[in-house]
Amino acid sequence: METSILIESIAFGGSGVGRLPDGRVCFVPFTLPGERVLARVVREKKSFLEAEVVRLTEVSVGRVTPRCPIFGKCGGCAYQHIAYPRQLDTKREQVRELLRRIGGIETPDLRPVLPSPSEWEYRNRISVHVQDGKVGFHGRKSHRIVPTAECPIATAHVNEQLAALAKSPPREDRRITLRERSDYRGFSQVNAGAADVLAAVVADMLGTEGGLLVDAYCGAGFFSKNLAAKFSKTIGIEWSAGAVRAAKASAAENETYLAGAVETHLPQALEASSPAGTAVLLDPPAEGLSPEVVDILGKYRPATLVYVSCDPATLSRDLKKLGSWYSIVYIQPVDLFPQTAEIESAAKLILL
Repeated sequence: METSILIESIAFGGSGVGRLPDGRVCFVPFTLPGERVLARVVREKKSFLEAEVVRLTEVSVGRVTPRCPIFGKCGGCAYQHIAYPRQLDTKREQVRELLRRIGGIETPDLRPVLPSPSEWEYRNRISVHVQDGKVGFHGRKSHRIVPTAECPIATAHVNEQLAALAKSPPREDRRITLRERSDYRGFSQVNAGAADVLAAVVADMLGTEGGLLVDAYCGAGFFSKNLAAKFSKTIGIEWSAGAVRAAKASAAENETYLAGAVETHLPQALEASSPAGTAVLLDPPAEGLSPEVVDILGKYRPATLVYVSCDPATLSRDLKKLGSWYSIVYIQPVDLFPQTAEIESAAKLILL
């Protein structure tokens, strides 16, 4: 079925949102508000439909030419057709809408999104797939390989490796990670410049000095090691034993790192200091905080929380839960992933 749709907004995830003539909501990727498209419905759900663009009949002045020849086919970037300043405004409004709709937070102090120092060539690692002699990325919503020898959001060194791999692909099918030179192979931020911007935001949220900092989900200590000098004691918690070993290798006297679940170690960490002198930094995976972690924070009630989130939907859900004990000071989004639909945000909370 083909139909004409006026795009009204862009939803979190990157698709434009419009309505069919009968009022049903329809999501159409790679569109902009104000555009009218002839779209083909490809999937019908109970409460919405998904469609693909057949033709743009009215084009927004905000549309730009994508830099990547496989944009729209590859499953990675979602916003190369949008000028970068408008990408930032779009992401901010998406965070605001999720805070309202999921978190019930109507008037948050939501700051403008801080841009990445680089809009392109920022990814210091990418994962590509080798299949049937082809090297590339999975297609959008599929495991079909979209061949490529270049990725415009990857660094020059990573692209050199990709070009060499595409020229001489391995015989066996497999997934390969290409990265900048580094001795550490655990989790690290893929956009080093924007990660430094985020680190500065977190440091500002935590203030100039403190007693105990508990860095939950600490990885190899990216935040802890930037913040340790501001606190008398820092305790990092991380499930990855390899990341904890990396953190311990360069730990100062006031740094302690614990391998295991946050649910297991957070209570004993919070017992190490009075709540008034304690700050907790939360940087969970996309699924957000478990109910157990929320309950632990409600029980011990450290004075300050800084919540770093890669998913504004779960952030909104968790802020609503934490609202029983904490108030939001402000929320600062940072664009770690230009050209994509991903949104990173940091929220500062203080005890009621």
